[in-house]
Amino acid sequence: MANTKSLTTRQGALWVQPDGPNTEVHFLGCHDLGDISEKAGSIDLLRCMDKKGGWRTVGATQAPPDAVSTSIENMTFAVRDWLEKINCEFTLYSLHRVGGEPDIFTNYVRAIALNNARITNLTDKSIVHHEEEKGSTQSRDIEAWPPVIRTGALTARRETTSETMALNDVHTYSPLDCEDRVNPGDKVIATADASGYTGNVQQTLDAGVNWAALAADPFASGKNSMSGVAFPISDTVTRLLVAKETPVGAQGQVAYSDDNGATWTLVSIGGATAAHGAVDSGALFALDQGHIWLASAKGYIYFSSDGGVTWTAQTAGTLTVLDVRCVAFADENYGMAGCSTDILLATSDGGTTWALVTVLGTGDDIYCIAPSGDFWWVGTSGGEMYYSRDQGTTWTQRSFSGSGVGSVDDIAWANELVGYALYNTAAPLGSILVTINGGYSWKAITTPANNGLNALTIADTSTLYAVGEVEGGTAVIIKTTWD
Repeated sequence: MANTKSLTTRQGALWVQPDGPNTEVHFLGCHDLGDISEKAGSIDLLRCMDKKGGWRTVGATQAPPDAVSTSIENMTFAVRDWLEKINCEFTLYSLHRVGGEPDIFTNYVRAIALNNARITNLTDKSIVHHEEEKGSTQSRDIEAWPPVIRTGALTARRETTSETMALNDVHTYSPLDCEDRVNPGDKVIATADASGYTGNVQQTLDAGVNWAALAADPFASGKNSMSGVAFPISDTVTRLLVAKETPVGAQGQVAYSDDNGATWTLVSIGGATAAHGAVDSGALFALDQGHIWLASAKGYIYFSSDGGVTWTAQTAGTLTVLDVRCVAFADENYGMAGCSTDILLATSDGGTTWALVTVLGTGDDIYCIAPSGDFWWVGTSGGEMYYSRDQGTTWTQRSFSGSGVGSVDDIAWANELVGYALYNTAAPLGSILVTINGGYSWKAITTPANNGLNALTIADTSTLYAVGEVEGGTAVIIKTTWD
């Protein structure tokens, strides 16, 4: 039964991250947090005069959001606290708990984070008095970049599907549209294995309430749909793009649909017997219709600037002949790709040139790669996570409970602070990990029974979908919510 008691200030705790995301966090005791004011942007009404000489509102414009503001007051001690040592931007966390110790960062049911915060005013209070003895205090005004990041204790639930084959990839493609009452996570596709029939594409248009296969399948009988993305190509049309698993000694293919899966157009890549194409769920990555990459077998990375209609090899097995399993970009220029047996590639010019970067040293396959702010994150077949802050020149391992066995199959970020990862034990049993401090600490969300999770997609800070192998006769689809 859900806890219906109102939270109190006694259940709150403050934490500060002096060096920003993915660095050490510090507990602030004996500090009082003032109100957090988040001005989302005022509106200006658009009006015209009606026939009777009055005014009729016909629309509105909205100003950009202002800085988030709050204040902290604390007692003054002989030794400086963390806030007195900060000179640059930092991250501030306010965490509510319903039990347990306040100085355990992952012990929260509701979390508020202010990123890129600065102290804008400092006031020392009650310093000296000629007669009365009072406690000396300090007060700080703080401003931060919008928006305030809010999340809480997440619930993971399995969704219903009739799909009897494993789901390899999942992608959500519904941005917020208040006019059409569309919310992030309403529209999602998932690509499936094949067994005697084509690898189909599952879809939900109602935030996971109903899942169904699209009307037509993208590839021929027995061909797995390994990876999928979606992106707008006009103000009314969203293109679905799916990559076929690498065929043995045959032509590689992708397929796209502009009519929500009613029909598909096949596109060949590589030579007639080159055996190119997707190896893993992270094979396709799309910034938009003009910037799409495909990680392929045998050391190839393909690029499309026309929505997947044509493809050009950016690297053609010259840097490595091993399978490129995943590719991701932070923007139009900076990208990285992960290969089998610990090979990593990077580009700073949109893929015009790729180069080998420092290996992790594990020899494991790179299963996933994801950018987050200044960081690049990878997950491996050895159950490890690593991050780099210098485009792959150096790597640092980030340990978590269970790391070093099993596999980390996917990592994704909602913003610089909130990220998710799929961790499969050797059993296998997949679990969803979450971080709210940029990857410095991860905790497992209680995850429904499964036989391994393959991919995830983030709709918003607290909502994600994860898909995986068959459990109990049907494929596993899991959705997290903040109830």
